[in-house]
This record gives sequence, C-alpha cells and structure tokens, in this order.
Amino acid sequence: MIVLTRRAAIAVAALGLLTTSPLVTDGRADSALADGKAEGTLTVNGKTTKVAFAYARSVPGFIDANTKDILVIVSDVPLDANALADDSVRAGLAKDGKLHAFEITIDASGMPVSTAWRHDGFNDPVPSGLSSDDVFTKKTFDGKLVEGSYKSATDEEFFGNTYAFDVAFRAIITH
Repeated sequence: MIVLTRRAAIAVAALGLLTTSPLVTDGRADSALADGKAEGTLTVNGKTTKVAFAYARSVPGFIDANTKDILVIVSDVPLDANALADDSVRAGLAKDGKLHAFEITIDASGMPVSTAWRHDGFNDPVPSGLSSDDVFTKKTFDGKLVEGSYKSATDEEFFGNTYAFDVAFRAIITH
C-alpha cells in the first residue's frame, strides 16, 4: 500500500496522474464517474464546452468561517496545484481562454451556497451566486468524497450574457 503525504498527493494530482484515466463504469446506466472526473457541459453565450475534470477541497465556510465548506471545481482542462489553490490564477487562465470552469461551494450540510464561473465567453461582469430553481443532486458527501450533479433550471441571463450548466462530478476531497 502506498501512502502519500498531502503535499505529495497534490503534486501527483497536479501532474495529472490521478485525473487522466478515462471514465470508469461497470456498464450500467447508473454507473458512477471515476474519482476526479466530471462530465457535462457549460454553455456561455451560445458556446458549449464539455467538462472532464473535477477537483474538491475543504475551504473556510462561505457563510460561517468557523465551519468547513467544500469547493468543487469542474473544468475542461486539468489544473495544477497553483491553479487549484488560487482563485486569481484560475481567473487569469479563464481570461486568457485557457480554462472554462464552474465552481460550486457546498456547505457542511451538503447544499450549494455559492457558485462562480471561470470562462472567457462572458462579456463582463461574470455571474456568481446561485438560483434556488437550479437542481442540485447530492449522491455522496461524506467528508472524503463528493459526488453529485448540478443543472441550471433554465438558460440564465446576466447583464446580456446567457449561460447554462449541466454537470456531474465525483472527486476526492483534499483537506
């Protein structure tokens, strides 16, 4: 059995060694995604991008900093440790057209409390927050693994931008 320190696990993940395997299913329609994988689409102003990567990490609570939330990032490209740790790096990658991602902050009860987009398809500003009409389905949320799906109820509009999301994800939570 190989045991990695947190730093080593992050380095391995950053190299893509934990997230580059194809989707693993048992052939059934309800098969789960492999760890560190996402599927689905992000659509901004008519341009649709497929997502393939999922990351999850424990962060200070969005509403109560004394609690821990889980930040889930679904993206079209693999992210290194620097991008995973720094919002501004992800924002810069998105601005340069190198990243198309949707981020979901999930509170300790397993409910979304905020979302953020990292996508160059928006004509500023970029939306954040969430709608209670959107459909979140929690499959696994046990402090070690987060798995679920999130879908916008309708195409949304924000300052002349239209957008929608329909993603499923499964990721090991880093602490």
